[in-house]
Amino acid sequence: MRIALFTDTYLPEVNGAVTSIDSHTRLLGARGHEILIICPRYRKPVLHVVPHVTIQRYRSFSFISNKDTRIALPTMASVANKLRKFQPDLVHVHTPLSIGVIGLATARMMRLPIVETYHTYIPDFMQYLEPQRLLRLDDLQDRVLNSLIFERMFSSGTFHGLAALEQKGRRAVEDIASVARAALGDESPREPQDLTTRFAWQFTRTIYNRADLVITPSATLQRELVANGVTVPVEHLSNGIDLSIVRPKDSHEARGRLLHAGRLGHEKNIDVVVKAFAILLERHPGHTLDIVGDGPARDSLERLAERLGIAEHVRMRGFMDRHALGRIYRDYDAFVTASTIETQGIVLLEAMAAGLPIAGVRALAIPELVIEDRDGLLVEPGDERALAEAMDRLVSDEALRARLGQAARADVKPHALESVVTRLEELYGRVLV
Repeated sequence: MRIALFTDTYLPEVNGAVTSIDSHTRLLGARGHEILIICPRYRKPVLHVVPHVTIQRYRSFSFISNKDTRIALPTMASVANKLRKFQPDLVHVHTPLSIGVIGLATARMMRLPIVETYHTYIPDFMQYLEPQRLLRLDDLQDRVLNSLIFERMFSSGTFHGLAALEQKGRRAVEDIASVARAALGDESPREPQDLTTRFAWQFTRTIYNRADLVITPSATLQRELVANGVTVPVEHLSNGIDLSIVRPKDSHEARGRLLHAGRLGHEKNIDVVVKAFAILLERHPGHTLDIVGDGPARDSLERLAERLGIAEHVRMRGFMDRHALGRIYRDYDAFVTASTIETQGIVLLEAMAAGLPIAGVRALAIPELVIEDRDGLLVEPGDERALAEAMDRLVSDEALRARLGQAARADVKPHALESVVTRLEELYGRVLV
């Protein structure tokens, strides 16, 4: 097959969507499929030579609050020209921002089969874009909104209105939703729970109901999309993990070390993990918490640890590539997360593959992966004391850690990358029939 992928995030940026796209395309290329990836250009050059995988990057800009993330605005004409030369059998859209929207519109114009993956739970994610919550990160919501305005511009050809339209993107969400419906001809929105949720689901329906097939990383998300008005076929397919890079634990003897890994975004609620760990230290003063990863929340997390007086126990280890991370999971007693927006969680799967029990929250897809009292211990979101209690149970009971860790290793096997990509090929084939 010849597959054109559109994504607003790609290497060298690191997150779950990028990891999934990169691992899937490498294996698809190794199996002889031809892949074209259309994505932003980053300031830092990246060498990426993979057989049968071609990358087309477009000039991009970033936001002050998150310089790692880039926004590219290719014209539909340039994208259409690239697709005509590549002659794809289908188009796979991975993100609902500017490149994704432009790819979707171009593919529809060219009457190409379209698959979309719903990587991010938009309603919950947008709740974390309140200015008082994200400090200087509220412009990320403008990014989402402006992607719709840009599509309207491309459709009408009024490129000279860019500056004015960017300012208009800051108007009320009601006005933006109206622009979106005018641009893409969507149905009227359902009655919302609140304004942000109303826009989020309207946006979701507008984008994802224009695919021939939508893929979600979990059955939980599949149910959510169907329940909230996505009417095209929706299938769930794990992001998958490369089990070969994860070294399993050979002992559950206590090490006094806990781990959190992943992108350090404010929406990940890592502050809850740090606060819970501070409570844990009252009972286990010698323990440490390692936080692996980087992102816009790093500085605030360091300040929080200082303020709580636990900085010497919280080690910020920075970015670590997947192979290096795969080697160190085994060195910890448990993996801890307080994120409420996980559509699956690759680091969660990798930690389970290493035999780590999980201390997490009952939110979105986490309970689907982490079976209560089989793979880990789950608490209500935002409850620092309950999370500290779960962590305490894990670090205090070697037999419990061993039982949960062994079950986690067994339960993660269906997420092996090879079987996931085989299923992806089957889903592509279904769209082409």
